[in-house]
Amino acid sequence: MGKHVPPLPLNETERLAALHDLRILDTAPEAHFDAVCSTAAALFSVPMTLVSLIDIDRQWFKAKCGITVDGTPRDLAFCAYAILNDDALVVEDATTDPRFANNPLVTGEPGIRFYAGAPLVLRSGIRLGTLCIIDTKPRSFSEAQRTQLEDLAEIVVAHIELHRKQLAVQAALEERTRAQEDILKARKALEETTDLLRLAQEAAGAGIWHWSLGEDVVRNSPESARMLGFSVEPGSADWIDISKAEWAEWVHPDDLAMVRAAHVAALRDDTVYKVEYRVRLPEGSDGYRWLMSFGRIIRDAETGRPTRIVGLDLDVTERHTTQESLIKSEARLALALDSGSDGLWDWDITTGHVWYSDRWQTMLGYMPGEIEPHIRSWTDLTHPDDLQQAQSLLKDHFEGRSDSYVCEHRVRTKAGAYSWILARGRVVAWNEQRAPLRIVGTYIDITERKAVEERIAHIACHDALTGLPNRTVFREQLKRRLAEVRRGRGQAALLCLDLDRFKTVNDTLGHPAGDDLLCQIAARLRATVRDSDVVVRLGGDEFAIIVPHLDHPHQASKLAERLIDAVGQPLDLGGHLVTVGTSIGIALAPGNGGTPETLFKNADIALYRAKAAARNNYCFYEAGMDAAVETRMRLELEMREAVMCDGFALHYQPVLRLSEDRIIGFEALMRWPHPTRGMIAPDEFIPLAEESGLIVPLGSWALHEACSEAASWPGELTVAVNVSTVQFQRPGLEQSVLSALEASGLAPHRLILEITESVLVQDAEAVIACLHRLRNLGVRIALDDFGTGYSSLSYLRRFPFDKIKIDRTFIREISDPGAAAIVRAVVGIATQLGATVTAEGVETTEQFEQVRQKGCTDVQGYLVSRPLTAEKAAEFIGSSTSTEQAYERLCGAERQDQHCACAA
Repeated sequence: MGKHVPPLPLNETERLAALHDLRILDTAPEAHFDAVCSTAAALFSVPMTLVSLIDIDRQWFKAKCGITVDGTPRDLAFCAYAILNDDALVVEDATTDPRFANNPLVTGEPGIRFYAGAPLVLRSGIRLGTLCIIDTKPRSFSEAQRTQLEDLAEIVVAHIELHRKQLAVQAALEERTRAQEDILKARKALEETTDLLRLAQEAAGAGIWHWSLGEDVVRNSPESARMLGFSVEPGSADWIDISKAEWAEWVHPDDLAMVRAAHVAALRDDTVYKVEYRVRLPEGSDGYRWLMSFGRIIRDAETGRPTRIVGLDLDVTERHTTQESLIKSEARLALALDSGSDGLWDWDITTGHVWYSDRWQTMLGYMPGEIEPHIRSWTDLTHPDDLQQAQSLLKDHFEGRSDSYVCEHRVRTKAGAYSWILARGRVVAWNEQRAPLRIVGTYIDITERKAVEERIAHIACHDALTGLPNRTVFREQLKRRLAEVRRGRGQAALLCLDLDRFKTVNDTLGHPAGDDLLCQIAARLRATVRDSDVVVRLGGDEFAIIVPHLDHPHQASKLAERLIDAVGQPLDLGGHLVTVGTSIGIALAPGNGGTPETLFKNADIALYRAKAAARNNYCFYEAGMDAAVETRMRLELEMREAVMCDGFALHYQPVLRLSEDRIIGFEALMRWPHPTRGMIAPDEFIPLAEESGLIVPLGSWALHEACSEAASWPGELTVAVNVSTVQFQRPGLEQSVLSALEASGLAPHRLILEITESVLVQDAEAVIACLHRLRNLGVRIALDDFGTGYSSLSYLRRFPFDKIKIDRTFIREISDPGAAAIVRAVVGIATQLGATVTAEGVETTEQFEQVRQKGCTDVQGYLVSRPLTAEKAAEFIGSSTSTEQAYERLCGAERQDQHCACAA
């Protein structure tokens, strides 16, 4: 099958443009993106998490956890599928998904099996990439987990939005910087122009003119004539007479009236004549030149009447051009500042005047110009709890202890609420004593980011399912309270709770019902304790309660009783009424421990003792309880050593076929002959082996040992081997059976695997499928201890067992009419299903006759034989095994022990 190539989004061109505009590809790692990856890895317990951005032909990792590469080709990326819609993409087992089954990332390193990716939606339809989690094992993914992943993806988008806003602010500041540079250049140009004009005037380079008021002409120096636009020979020093009519033709029509008005005003008021106006450039040139013209009224010394005007012309065209450029630059700057998404401010420290951009005011709900342009407005609007810190950070910058002013604080909006802002600023002007004169800066609205951070903090400290505080809060609260207890501030108690029968509900009604149950129990626990008590979920169905203030241990016991009663009330789980219980262990501080580790360990030991004593019970920790735990741990350690050193043995108990009056096989029973403790009973070490997982290597050893022994037996004698629930939960059972058969050469139909109903309860569909595969190999399947579970009949209907074994409790009480009726019913069902029926624990002649009469096909128990070693079993096979001789053995056994009990 060929490799699947992910399709492109319909808006791929627009999506790529948005991604590239962010300028985020190939940037350095950033702590807040990495923090989201770490949070996702811890929250979902996965080895790999990524913030992936999908480029033209690659996916690049902005943040990563548990992986070293920086990206992959796009055609291999799971995320290339995840960006096709807004919903999270979940692949619970990549090997079964045709899109990914042949993907090199699945068939090779890192061996992806599970993938969940939530798209990073910048705006409608624009999905930049994903926040994804990856595991090398298949796994399920609930709706609650999907929601949590999408929430974390929104956090990533919030940081990307912040990055985009920072780019916009940077662009606005760059535009402002360019405008300020234009202003400086203009000022410099003006200064240079002024200097040049001064030099020109001093060197008579300026245009000079004088006008006799009684004449129609104005005499102009060559430079003045050239400025007016007249043609002048180079090097000429002659004055040029220009009539008022000629002069008027060269003046800009819009300025002519203004110039004439200036003449009249100067003559009337006896003032210095000064005016700026435009004149046409010489023929062949377009446009106008700006002149600044000065004139002084000269009067007759005797009469005082004005006789002439002497003046000077300066070419100020360059100054006007610079001013126009400056005006345009200022307009561009104003537009950039007020069209940006962030507010800007400019504070004259010496006067207290502050310029606030329109955006600075509108982002707080005010109209432009509504806020007083003074520093006291900032003081009044800043949240009182944040003002001191903001002023302290300003002082640090003013006094040189920081390169810039950076502060996150709250500002009051016009509506009266408070928004979080990020203020940045830098001093741009100092006096000679290095005191700050002026500071400019920006405001960025980070209210949304703050809300996201609060959600992250809540996720980090609370259980996602129940909303209760988690282990992190538990450790911190317990540590803080015990520190107070050590200083003599009262007593405290720690209660550890474990739900009884929760696993049965979870397996029977499903995980959603189990989650609902945990949420309801959490609510009941919160409602039962005081406000000062701390209820936490430690994981699974384990809870803990810290009682920080305790006057007497009696209070802890009363609380435990209330908790047991509250938990034990019926629960409605989607129409199913169920009840669960709880066991509680209690440790008191300081008496039972002064550190969190010791107190928790002792409360857990007390919980272990409460569960061992009876369900729905509580128990206080007492000195010496940990000895039982230590004994259990020592037994587990010795069991591990026995597994490694072949310290276990199999005994074999015969099975008698009533219709043929002969032994048809044996059941293999595990025994532990301890070198110092003697024979340890199976009911003591089998549960421990299952809890520790040692039952898996033990079970594999028992299969190989039993098959090897049975292969030496004559005829068609069978061997039955018990298979534990744990062996079905772990991979490798089928391979272990095949390996045992191949190594021993035993025919598959001579091997019987005995399972109990508890095996089917774990995951009925998967277990029944596995049983069918084993049966197809020829192996026979027996249902052991029938009748002791909750739904045995349903399993008989779903899987055709070869043998049904009636539990010894029914055989022991077979003289009771009720027990006898159950035995008859089981025989009837087995007959209809074509299965044989074995009566277990037959120990008396009366029981023997009863099971024969009820129709049982096989008998197992002390009547036939006690469990035998392999050597004794071989001898037993060689001896006569008729029913009459079984009677003789039984009678002899009864004479020796009237109350013998069947071995497990």
